[in-house]
Amino acid sequence: MDRATEISLAKRLLAHLDARTTDSAENLMRVPTNDYTDEEVFRHDIETHYKRNPVVVGLSAELPDVGSYLSVTMLDVPIIVTRTKEGLKAFLNVCRHRGAMVAPENCSGRQTRFTCPYHGWTYGNDGGLIGVAEARTFGPLDTSTHALTELAVAERSGLIFVVLTPGISFDAKEWMAGADDHIGLSDRLDDYQVVGSRTVHAANWKLVVEGHLEAYHFAQLHRRSVGRFMHTNCTTFDTFGPHILITFVQQSIEKLRGLPEEQWQPLKDELINPQYLFFPGTLVTISDSTIIAQIIQPVDKAGQSRSRLVFAVSKERAATEEGLKQAVAHLDGVTSLVEDEDYAASHMIQRGLATGAQDAIVFGRNELGPQLFRRNLEA
Repeated sequence: MDRATEISLAKRLLAHLDARTTDSAENLMRVPTNDYTDEEVFRHDIETHYKRNPVVVGLSAELPDVGSYLSVTMLDVPIIVTRTKEGLKAFLNVCRHRGAMVAPENCSGRQTRFTCPYHGWTYGNDGGLIGVAEARTFGPLDTSTHALTELAVAERSGLIFVVLTPGISFDAKEWMAGADDHIGLSDRLDDYQVVGSRTVHAANWKLVVEGHLEAYHFAQLHRRSVGRFMHTNCTTFDTFGPHILITFVQQSIEKLRGLPEEQWQPLKDELINPQYLFFPGTLVTISDSTIIAQIIQPVDKAGQSRSRLVFAVSKERAATEEGLKQAVAHLDGVTSLVEDEDYAASHMIQRGLATGAQDAIVFGRNELGPQLFRRNLEA
């Protein structure tokens, strides 16, 4: 994020604090409760929003070198992303012989060959079939037609995007709609190192996303954590196509009032906290030296979701043992916060909506983020 953008966001937030306002919608919005509980709506979400759009599967820094690979499962679709000499490749993690996974599920490392554990067929990291076990007795086979099934993939602003359905292509710059220029991260994240990832479970995926798009709940839900040092109900919003930037504000932003503007460093000093939602369900929070990607996906039923939190820090910060230790502690702290507070609240809400106590929920004018998200779902 460039300095002019940082300063602009800080000024907008200070103006809201002076006026006791926040970026707001024109009207209230009502959403039927069955949008969070109905299994048919759930299946529609998966097919429409997740399987036919580019979705974030990880950070570029998870594949730092040629030969690196990342194996993840998104909505029961097993995927391998590899870094080859020609760039990123993505495939269905499915052997073309009998359908077994050729790479262990949900792992990463360095490997240029993947061997199916069932019959030993071997593939290169470009997806090509390079070895059939007992080929002489297996019979004639055109190996060129039995490569791993390829998926469209691109990396931009340090994010790896994949379309989960074979045969659908996309233009990464067009999909980012200007968010790439705004966030200001390099495509490869060469200056960052991944220090770890965590997986946590929650309720309906839209409940989770919407909970991260407002600060209205800070004083109550987070009263013993971030609510002690962040302003409640004060945020700004910017949109980039289907993507949303919500910027939260720390109470310590008041220190800027006594400083000349040329000395302002709102991002480095963590006085503002920008968080991007990359549609449909990936949240990326940035600071001067850290990146947290929270990859949210539906699982199994309408009332269930899973998030993979990936944390990267600047290589300078990770260069010392103490810096690395602090980074891992930061990741664990964020994981505990979302699991014990945000996600616990999502489970509570899910149970409440299932009772039939109401047929709709209402988003206030001050809950602009969820309203913007809902408009994008409808569009």
